[in-house]
Amino acid sequence: MTMPRKPPRRIRRGLDLAGGLLLAVAVLVPSFVGVAGLPALGDAVNPGSGVWRLAADAGRAESEDIALSGLAKPVTVSFEDSGLPHVRAENDEDLFRAIGYVHARFRLSQMDLTRRQGRGELSEVIGPQALESDRFERDLGLRRAAERDWAALPAGDPVRAMLLAYSAGANDAIGGLTRSGRLPTLFKVLGYEPAEWTPVDSLVVQRLVGQKISFDDQAVRFSYAREALGQKIFDEWFPAVPANKQQPYDKGPFKKLPLAPLPISAFPDDLAATPKPVAAGESKPVPVRAAGLAKSMEPLRERLGNLPEGAVHAMGNSNAWVVAGSRTESGAPILSADPHLPHSLPSVWYQIEGTSPGYHFSGATTPGLPLPLLGKTDHFSWGLTASQRPTTLYYLEKTDPARPGQYYWKGGWRRETTLAEPIKVRGQAAVDHKVRLTAHGPILQVEGRPISVWWAGTLPSENLRGVMNLLRAKGLDGFRDSLRGWATPALNFAYADAKGNIAMLNVGVAPQVTGHDPALPLPGDGSADIAGSIAFDALPSSVNPPEGYIVSANQRETTGDYPYQYSTSYNYVERGWRDGEIVLRLAQDAKLSLTESAQLQTDWHDNHARQLVPLLLDALKGVQLTPVERRVADLLARWDYNATPDAPQPAFFDSFKNRLSWVTFQPWWTHHRLAQDPDQALLPRNPDAGAWANETLRGTVTSWVQKDRDNPFFSLPDGTKRNATDVLREAFRQSVKRTVGKYGEDFAKWRYGTYQSVLFPSLAGLSALDIGPYPWGGNPRTINASVGTRDDAKGNPLSNLATAGATMRFSIDWGTGKAETVIAGGQSENPMSPWYGNGISLWMKGRSWPVVEGAAAEKISTVKWKATP
Repeated sequence: MTMPRKPPRRIRRGLDLAGGLLLAVAVLVPSFVGVAGLPALGDAVNPGSGVWRLAADAGRAESEDIALSGLAKPVTVSFEDSGLPHVRAENDEDLFRAIGYVHARFRLSQMDLTRRQGRGELSEVIGPQALESDRFERDLGLRRAAERDWAALPAGDPVRAMLLAYSAGANDAIGGLTRSGRLPTLFKVLGYEPAEWTPVDSLVVQRLVGQKISFDDQAVRFSYAREALGQKIFDEWFPAVPANKQQPYDKGPFKKLPLAPLPISAFPDDLAATPKPVAAGESKPVPVRAAGLAKSMEPLRERLGNLPEGAVHAMGNSNAWVVAGSRTESGAPILSADPHLPHSLPSVWYQIEGTSPGYHFSGATTPGLPLPLLGKTDHFSWGLTASQRPTTLYYLEKTDPARPGQYYWKGGWRRETTLAEPIKVRGQAAVDHKVRLTAHGPILQVEGRPISVWWAGTLPSENLRGVMNLLRAKGLDGFRDSLRGWATPALNFAYADAKGNIAMLNVGVAPQVTGHDPALPLPGDGSADIAGSIAFDALPSSVNPPEGYIVSANQRETTGDYPYQYSTSYNYVERGWRDGEIVLRLAQDAKLSLTESAQLQTDWHDNHARQLVPLLLDALKGVQLTPVERRVADLLARWDYNATPDAPQPAFFDSFKNRLSWVTFQPWWTHHRLAQDPDQALLPRNPDAGAWANETLRGTVTSWVQKDRDNPFFSLPDGTKRNATDVLREAFRQSVKRTVGKYGEDFAKWRYGTYQSVLFPSLAGLSALDIGPYPWGGNPRTINASVGTRDDAKGNPLSNLATAGATMRFSIDWGTGKAETVIAGGQSENPMSPWYGNGISLWMKGRSWPVVEGAAAEKISTVKWKATP
């Protein structure tokens, strides 16, 4: 699902730092007039003048000779007009050193503030506005996990050598920019110089990227619904497998293998292995009560709701498909992938080609990390989608007010482990912070009942080693084996190779909890401790299936008879809209071309409307309609379900999809006294608002309309009988009234693009540096997803201002050898650079840059850097 998280109340856009960020309105807006410790900038922050011109990457890049200490041999970096670089080295470590240098030259602000967020050190340069973020990251423990991983790498380890080389290259850039007075503008704004880059920083960035797409709070949110509805109704409304038609890529038969070992704490060293019991005494633990459970979790929900955007996973991520040669024009596999994340300037991605004796790849890197996360080698290509299964488990710890600092676990009282982590704060004294750890993990809720979290993102990780091995693999077997040590985030790797193979592999730990639902809060007394993880060879996968295609679009990867605890409909599982539409297109008999596959990434057909509108029109047959209602019905009958900017029908369906859920479920929400969670994101505020529960229930009500038209929940709690036809008609009438009332009776004024737009926000928090908004199409359910993540001035979601979607697109045809890509946000973070946001025009037109490599890239490159020791 692509329902956005409600922006945090206190910070809003101010600290959107996860996975790629710069700064914030919390700092830059005050700086116009000057506040303590910050300069008054005024017009200096305008994009066409002032401090932006002082940075090294302002204006067009030029050819240079560069000194990189520690190089074994010279390295060349060639840039296309688009800003896409090609790094050629005669030594593997030189390659990573040069990538570190290039990243820091074009994305140093992004790199520095990203590591600061992950380390919990933003307050040191931003001030007290960032304390909530810093406290949370200190508790979660990304820095501690990164330091542990670095300490575990022995001398001579290839991963260690790679990280050292990357850090050295980044530091060469930092040193040169500092000495020349040409540091990126935001360092000047904040008045500090960046520290040297370290391997631990890269490991922190790696974990922060994982946090963005795997640390979630759905268990907390849906505890409110489960408590109010009771287990039986909750399971009917929010089943494990979404109720409407699904398209799992692994349909079985499934392997049932013994669970792989998995620690009950990501930081066993902090807990001295097993926490030792303390004297029993006379007191007893506070019992777990069913009633009031959600109420007891409000402080945690409030805390998570006040974090920066990106700190908590908030939307389904990405499409990827692979098509076998039997279904393509070229006779060889085609792969297409487009990760969905918040749009930003600069982008979370940095496209690069790297060549050395041991490596050759073209792909998308994240500044701060030396390796591509998706792309191609000479032998295969791969893409990624997020697997929407629980890897964040919440534990309700048993405590006693008479025993402060203790909790009850496995029949005895245990003492918390505490870590003192003072936080430096700009303009004031350091703030004392104490991390509290139980056997399950850090305590995130300290008010009232302690609640701890087990998150896979701080487990020991072999991810970087896996990607290094992946890049050296020669085919499918090596590719798969390279991912065996992958810990988190849980991902689907789409794969296509030059030999004709296609595959989809689910990877990452999958915690199993005997007798309990890990997708809801768990008792912390030891009865719900993790029993292990699904074994790698039992995770969902598909290799060369008979249908000749594999699709992953955040849908549940398996059928309901998968023999393990897996995702639920109330995680972030797509309801079958995007994957259903992709499967519909790929299943056609016509042979697929690279152009057609790339165009499919830009498709706005709404599969939800494709399923519901015919049923609605059928329900309206024989009904006395008003003239306006008849005109709307006729309009829908002529719709091809394409949510383009010119179409009027999406304006109506945007209301109808919400009204259908409201008319069906709102009476029952009221009857069961289902309350909002503290950030008011569980339930819709009005009949036309989206919300997590509403989004989740779309699949449920669609299934009932299709297959269970007399479902008792169509009727009212007072006994008034209704069926699917009654609900469809009522939702239709309400939606006509609402749409006509909002846009008038002239359907020409219903053009979707008059109120649906896309915006590419500057992560500096300055609207002058944004690009857009532009009229746009699509919605969270279309292949070309358009997702709103902003609130208006009154705190209401701006669902029709798309600020998230496909952040890059990548497609390759192994028959023709052609590949193409586009990164909307461009390659540079400086608005004075021609490479700032320069992919947006192509992205909006559904076009891309060709992926050019090797000698061909040298011929078309217009800027060349030569680096020597």
